[in-house]
Amino acid sequence: MNLPDKMGIITEGVSLSYDGHLVLGGVSLRLKKGAVITLLGPNGCGKTTLLKIINGLLRPSSGLVLVNGKDVSRMRQVDLARLMGYVPQSQKSSFPFTVQDIVLTGRMPHISALAQPGAKDVKKACQALKMVGASHLTDRPYTQISGGERQLVMIARALAQEPSFLLLDEPTSYLDFKNQFTVLKMISRIAGERKVTVIMTLHDPNHAFMFSDEVVLLRKLPALGDCSKQALPGLQNVVAAGMPDEVMTPDNIQDAYGIEVEVLEVRGRRMLFPL
Repeated sequence: MNLPDKMGIITEGVSLSYDGHLVLGGVSLRLKKGAVITLLGPNGCGKTTLLKIINGLLRPSSGLVLVNGKDVSRMRQVDLARLMGYVPQSQKSSFPFTVQDIVLTGRMPHISALAQPGAKDVKKACQALKMVGASHLTDRPYTQISGGERQLVMIARALAQEPSFLLLDEPTSYLDFKNQFTVLKMISRIAGERKVTVIMTLHDPNHAFMFSDEVVLLRKLPALGDCSKQALPGLQNVVAAGMPDEVMTPDNIQDAYGIEVEVLEVRGRRMLFPL
């Protein structure tokens, strides 16, 4: 493929089916390096699935994903882990590892198979915890902290990998109203300071308005029987992709969510209000 700019993430015709139901159909995107990009849409539209395909955790039924010009399906997992940090919606552990131990596991792509984390790795883990404002949790058992604190720890773990791309699946899960904004501000700050490309899924369109450089708005595909091999022509998830103001219009929101909204400006910020 002849690409004018290979830096960033490119998806070409990515489709995926579960049990004959098409979840993703013909997703083609250009996600430029250095941006905070939000995948937005209703439940079941394929946000998490697309994130996992980008990260190499799922293989699409058709299409390909390129990261900095390289085909994800042909990359070793250790190389992907050095390039991408991934934070799923929830992370459970039944073992009472300390928070520092959990964050240190993010250093594994940089440590040989038979080696132990060294002083440099411990320093990187501490720096990552400080970056997310969770240094006070360092010696706490991971099983004894709140869901919101676990979310911060997992973001720190991903940052300890020193990735070029940070993939976050619902980073505001388990967080109260105040801490949702605190975490999203932190993610935006880290993206700027560390020059990390952030791709995150969110439920709240207004959060996407406030904290995104770009938005990919997805719709849920209808059930059309057995589409397990590839997407039917013209059947696509992506409603629009680009700048938030251009993507999140009343018509596009109606297409994606099936509800009418009005876009209002409050103190210089645009917000969506259901009608």
